[in-house]
Amino acid sequence: MNNCGPNWNREFDCKLCPRLAASRIQIVFPTPCPRAGLLVIGEAPGADEDELGEGFVGQAGRALDALLVRHGLERNRDYGVANIVRCRPPGNRKPDKTEIDNCLPWLWAFLLRTRPKVLLLVGSTATEVFLGPGPLHWHIERSRKSPVLLAKDAHPILQPAIRRLHGAMDGIFAIPMPHTSGMAWNRKAPDGKTWREIGEEQVELAVGCLELSYAT
Repeated sequence: MNNCGPNWNREFDCKLCPRLAASRIQIVFPTPCPRAGLLVIGEAPGADEDELGEGFVGQAGRALDALLVRHGLERNRDYGVANIVRCRPPGNRKPDKTEIDNCLPWLWAFLLRTRPKVLLLVGSTATEVFLGPGPLHWHIERSRKSPVLLAKDAHPILQPAIRRLHGAMDGIFAIPMPHTSGMAWNRKAPDGKTWREIGEEQVELAVGCLELSYAT
């Protein structure tokens, strides 16, 4: 695949990653994202997502839904969900570089079709793909100072799409947050706060950026 976009004939039966194609139940496609709305992006589907064919439907996804509902946002009305990789890696392992590279053109095309204004990046993999390498807590602190997504920081496959989105939408926001599992939020970050507190703060930041975009 290349930056001219993916081959649409392959999207619904992609086998670019033989190990994932052999182990998955189904490809988990993104859910609708309102234009100029919010898109939640995670790492990859888990077991529940692989079985049901929808992202963020397990315990972690329900926790995130509850946070967004608290701010008046409903899935498929106010925000959509997607993953860096659309097939569940065996044993819920992290996707490898080749799998990420193979799958990013699908996300590239989805971003251009839906044109989200705010990206809520859940966990370290999604954060590094869009914001570059570095510890998650560092990216979180950086986003609080300047949440605007810069194409130069993103994975090379995504940079053309981000530049096009910037040109069409006068900039987009990228807000990193911890993974939504209760185990992660019970631990403390380097600044002494729990990951749960930080996650709630980052969701508030994402909602604030979305409200700002609606007001302008």
